[in-house]
Amino acid sequence: MSETDATATSAHLRSSNAGEWARARSHPLIVRTADDSISASVFEGWVSINTHFLRTYRRFLMVMGTLAPDPRGSRLMFQGVQDMDEEIRQAEDFAAQRGINLDAPPSARSMDYSSYCMASVGQGWVRGLVVAFGVEALYYDAWASARASADETGRFWDYIDLWGSSYKADFVAALTVLVDRVELTPELERIFRSTIRLELSSWDEACGLAPAIAE
Repeated sequence: MSETDATATSAHLRSSNAGEWARARSHPLIVRTADDSISASVFEGWVSINTHFLRTYRRFLMVMGTLAPDPRGSRLMFQGVQDMDEEIRQAEDFAAQRGINLDAPPSARSMDYSSYCMASVGQGWVRGLVVAFGVEALYYDAWASARASADETGRFWDYIDLWGSSYKADFVAALTVLVDRVELTPELERIFRSTIRLELSSWDEACGLAPAIAE
């Protein structure tokens, strides 16, 4: 399947979850960070939630690098580990400047998400790949939309620029190629949907919103 094929696995996963994609782009975390109206406490809370997830996600990518069926997939996952190291370093610097405790125990909602990712990779490469695609594609697309409208003088521009950057786009594109080699199954559709809903739930938590009820 080609990357532009509307019947490709990646395209189907996105289109069948169009509602979640639209909610991501219009989510208060994204919109208010982009227009710089988000409160400092909410954004700081998001950095804390996200850093907890990234520390687990880094381990997830390490396992994926060992499970990859070919060198291309393995290199991509270990490149992701290096990217996580830099992103975590930036978060730790941000936290140190603002007195944020990144070692506080995570919430139950945060644990649900990170545990889901690790459980999925424990079931093999393909399931883990679909989880990685869900995590990366939704996050990048939402922050890229924020980056397109945000002012570079905004308080949190550095994060918007990071999360919506070209290197994130390249990582998603590389994951897309791998996902399109996979035969779509109802199980993979379920895994993808659960992943993006857990991602959105973490955004809701940061903004003090109740979890959305799945239709």
